[in-house]
Amino acid sequence: MSRQPGVTVATGRRASRQVPLRETQAVLRHRLVAVGCLLVVVAGLLIWRLAVVQLVEPDRFLAYGESQRIVPEELAATRGAITDRNGVDLALSLPLPTLVATPAAVKEPRLTAERLAGILDVDVDFLEGRLSGDGQYAYLSREVDRAVAAEVMDLGLVGIRIEEERARVRPGNRSALGVLGRTDVDSVGISGLELVYDGLLSGVAGLKVIERDLTGASIPGGEYSVEPPTHGRTLVLTIDRSLQFEAERLLVDGVERAGGQSGILVAMDPTSGEVLVSATVVRGSDGVIRISGEHRAVTWTYEPGSIIKPLTVAAVLDAAVASPDTVRKVPGRIEVHDATFRDAPLHDPLDLSVADILRRSSNVGTIMWASDLGPDALHSKFHEFGLGRVSALEFPGESGGSLLPLSRWSGTSLPTVSIGQGVSTTPMQMLTAYAALANKGVRPAPTLVLGTRDDGGMFEPQRAGRNTTVVPVRVAAEVASMMEGVVESGTGTRAAVPGYRVAGKTGTAWKPRPGGGYGSEGDRDYVASFVGFLPADEPELVVLVVVDEPSSERYSGGKAAAPIFSDFASFAVRRLRIPSEVERVGLEQTGRVRAVTPAHQRLLDGAALELAAPSTGG
Repeated sequence: MSRQPGVTVATGRRASRQVPLRETQAVLRHRLVAVGCLLVVVAGLLIWRLAVVQLVEPDRFLAYGESQRIVPEELAATRGAITDRNGVDLALSLPLPTLVATPAAVKEPRLTAERLAGILDVDVDFLEGRLSGDGQYAYLSREVDRAVAAEVMDLGLVGIRIEEERARVRPGNRSALGVLGRTDVDSVGISGLELVYDGLLSGVAGLKVIERDLTGASIPGGEYSVEPPTHGRTLVLTIDRSLQFEAERLLVDGVERAGGQSGILVAMDPTSGEVLVSATVVRGSDGVIRISGEHRAVTWTYEPGSIIKPLTVAAVLDAAVASPDTVRKVPGRIEVHDATFRDAPLHDPLDLSVADILRRSSNVGTIMWASDLGPDALHSKFHEFGLGRVSALEFPGESGGSLLPLSRWSGTSLPTVSIGQGVSTTPMQMLTAYAALANKGVRPAPTLVLGTRDDGGMFEPQRAGRNTTVVPVRVAAEVASMMEGVVESGTGTRAAVPGYRVAGKTGTAWKPRPGGGYGSEGDRDYVASFVGFLPADEPELVVLVVVDEPSSERYSGGKAAAPIFSDFASFAVRRLRIPSEVERVGLEQTGRVRAVTPAHQRLLDGAALELAAPSTGG
């Protein structure tokens, strides 16, 4: 009997059967086919992937390859400085050390934190939290003093190092802080002019591209390019740092002397509208008066009181209702609807001219002439003076004050508004309104910025705002002349500046209570103010001083605010080289005249033409 060739298959201890050779070959063929199919699939996948890399998405993979070799590095732009009108730095960016840690490298976080806490004046637990863990980067203290950084590095702590950062520095410390504003730790403006002009100050970052090998070293002959940063522009302000410093010093002393809670002093060139000083001081919870970080000259509103009376008189004269020497009998008190208005001190009926009313700061006389003028004309003129709307400064948080529309006036609105109660303004609004009187009746657009300067020193001036004619030259001159009487023999004698003719007005206003009303007799808070300009006949400087809540002994504008005006103006005329009356006479006699701007000359020419025309006044 024949047997087929086969393969013996062992099962257990002995061979159980033989597998035929043909069956074995079939199994091998199936396996070879499976392996071949697998190889075909793998080859297909490789071909497909190669097609994707080479044909479908070549740019993506080229970019990925380049990213392994080419390293872009951002080049930070330096934030532009802020200077005063004379180029003196008020804020600038300087490199300062920042302490950072690599937590993964710190072996004993608690001990390290304890050693650092005393130097950095930072909580130990906070530092321990920053130093713990497996992180590679953690801030410990940003923008520290170099002496502090050096003391930390002398400890030789593992995992602690220094990195340089650009920090915002104000050489004058808090001086003009409310105007300048602040930046955050990343040098981004968050308030004040730092915020308004953040785009110009920040500049544009540059870029450096370097091709490196696997070790991080640059490849000789490899790709290398640098796009330098565009540094921020320098912002040139209208502020004069010397005047600002002196204003803040005098304001601190004056508010302390008056027992007040806060004070504001703003000064302006009435021709250009350039703000030379904007100072604010506030008494803290500890009773100490300090420079405030708030620009209250534009963000704080108050009822101005009697310093609004020259504006009322200007409206009366402009409407030809009266002239400066028009006389009428003025009683000591007057009833209007359900309210009684009094003069202080109370007096019997007197024959007073309009000039006398302003010199004596008569409430009753002002109300009588305002009643003859009428609410429509008074409201319109106050609006032209800039009350009830924001100025051209475009400062963050600026208030427009409150000048109610005529439709909301009550029977007592006309008398109260005409004497500065029932209307609220910002100090900047009142300063600009007086600048209009000093500037021959033309209200200038206030400005804090002269322009910007680039790295090459090229200066680009700020575009000037629009000026507004409020009253004729004649009316402005008449009101200024009457205001001279206020300083010479009226309520503002403490504002006199030796050697100079000063025109000004005092203000003593009741301060509204948070719950409404002004309080009762003997239980009132006051806001005292004085505003004036000099030389009275050719003004070069207008100044407003406000003292909030002075003590009961010095609550009037003549006692609390006028002396601060006098002290500051006495310093300012020397700083600005404004000739005294004696010096002006000497200049005229020698034929030497001061240079005037073209704009000022046009105003003077206009005044001459107007004075030559027939007067429409009474």
